[in-house]
Amino acid sequence: MIYLPFDVYPLLRPFLFLFDPEDAHKLALFCLKWGVIPTRKVHKDSVLRTTFCGIDFDHPIGLGAGFDKQAEIIKSIFQLGFSFAEVGGVTPKPQPGNPRPRMFRLKESKALINRFNLNNPGFDVFQRRLQAWHKKKTGEKNRPVLGVNIAKGDNCTDDAEAYILGMKKLAPYVQFVTLNVSCPNEQCARRLEGHDQLKELLHRVKEAHNALGIKPLLFIKISPDQTEQQAKDVAEVALSSGIDGLIVANGTASRPASMTNPVAKERGGLSGKPLFEMSTKLLGTLYQLTEGKIPLIGCGGVFTGADAYKKIRAGATLVQIYTGMIFEGSAIVSSVTKELAALLKRDGFSCVNDAVGADFRKG
Repeated sequence: MIYLPFDVYPLLRPFLFLFDPEDAHKLALFCLKWGVIPTRKVHKDSVLRTTFCGIDFDHPIGLGAGFDKQAEIIKSIFQLGFSFAEVGGVTPKPQPGNPRPRMFRLKESKALINRFNLNNPGFDVFQRRLQAWHKKKTGEKNRPVLGVNIAKGDNCTDDAEAYILGMKKLAPYVQFVTLNVSCPNEQCARRLEGHDQLKELLHRVKEAHNALGIKPLLFIKISPDQTEQQAKDVAEVALSSGIDGLIVANGTASRPASMTNPVAKERGGLSGKPLFEMSTKLLGTLYQLTEGKIPLIGCGGVFTGADAYKKIRAGATLVQIYTGMIFEGSAIVSSVTKELAALLKRDGFSCVNDAVGADFRKG
């Protein structure tokens, strides 16, 4: 990885944006894989330290699922300075996904729409790649925190069995497993967010999880398109099931009225800036509904340190970036952590944990 004292991405972005968004993403992944994308070193400050589910992090900024769908650039992700990363989503069998075009860029809104429908190489390929990564890192004192996002995929007749199989195959090589029950491009997965379906799913998955020799943390990732009752259902099931945390939130199937670009009418999940307010509002709602008893990861529309700080004050202990990487480049980790540290100090917090849920705490 080449380190530079300045950010060259603003110079490269106009060139990359000449390409189809999916092709541009593949080019970026190729460059990352071979270490030719320069970046600045991440800002270090003790105020950024946080603890999540018993794991200590130097800072709370991680890479969200969907950026590395193939688990091909894990080493490069951590070289960019992310404190944790989530690869996938991955399904039991390989899936080609929907026909192209299936990714759309809205530059003026700093947003993406995708309808990939979980194109991925399947559990077996992921297992080999995660195993290779794990083998290299075995014995390291400060091993990077890696997670995998699992989805049930097309043509799965038994919802829970797909997640259980993935967990068994991949759990030995990661620190956390995320059950993706909210892919906006897979209607069969969206149904799993209902109270009874989610309760039954988590009951069966938790039984299998408890039987594992190596037990990674278990999260679920939910949709931002929740009604008040649906949010209450998620909170109730999360509290009663014994899962370790919630990721709030996935892409949205909705479209803000302010988005007038005709591209906004394309089908698929919307991510980026327009997702920030609704995902942060849901984050705060779930923090209050669970009374802070379920650790939360904030995801959706994070581009700046101020964005990350709002997620933290709404209840998140960790924060994920995805679309921000595409619009701001690899130096986003450095800029976000630097601004976040300044905001935490301004408001008198000694570390991230002290600020979690501050908007809803009394006194």
